[in-house]
Amino acid sequence: MPRVQAVFTGDLIGSRDAPAAAVEAAMDSLKSAAQSIETTHGFSARFTRNRGDGWQILLPDPHLALHAFLALAATLRAADTGLATRIAIGLGPVDTPGTADLSDAAGAAFVTSGDLLETLDTETAAIAGHGVTDWQRGVIALADWIVSGWTAQQAEAVALTLLEPTHTTNAERARTLGISRQAFEARLKGSGLSAFAHARSAFQTHDFEAPA
Repeated sequence: MPRVQAVFTGDLIGSRDAPAAAVEAAMDSLKSAAQSIETTHGFSARFTRNRGDGWQILLPDPHLALHAFLALAATLRAADTGLATRIAIGLGPVDTPGTADLSDAAGAAFVTSGDLLETLDTETAAIAGHGVTDWQRGVIALADWIVSGWTAQQAEAVALTLLEPTHTTNAERARTLGISRQAFEARLKGSGLSAFAHARSAFQTHDFEAPA
């Protein structure tokens, strides 16, 4: 079968009651995160906006699903727009990534992601599809709960750590934010990012091509 890829489909929560400037800033932050991911990993995520407050990206490598989830959530929270997003991650084959963007893309991963988004009620993030097992579903659900409690400053520290590969030390990251290394590390520790190390490694090594 065609190789498994990951599609993220999302929409902003409460956008209808938010100022247009906040919606635009939220979308810009998500697009920025997607662009950083694709620059670091050498592919086009093809960030596509739809229905005003909806968005979608494509990850050719499904092993990056948890990393991308954390990066997107962190960047949006760091923007401090007052808006959050639902995120449905669908894994499966992709028939076509579309022409100019994902608006005319097709494949099982897109169907799974879109259908999953429609099922989200009390949860705001989930993962499903080819090769996905209970532990991936559990990790994404737990991660969603954890990131919802991040402050904007904690999220900023997480985003910088995940998305800025040219900074290899916390001292460099701290200088970027204009704060001390100790202050940066306090923010990062408060986020709990280090606790995701084993889960991120497990996503990286899991065989998503194998049936669950």
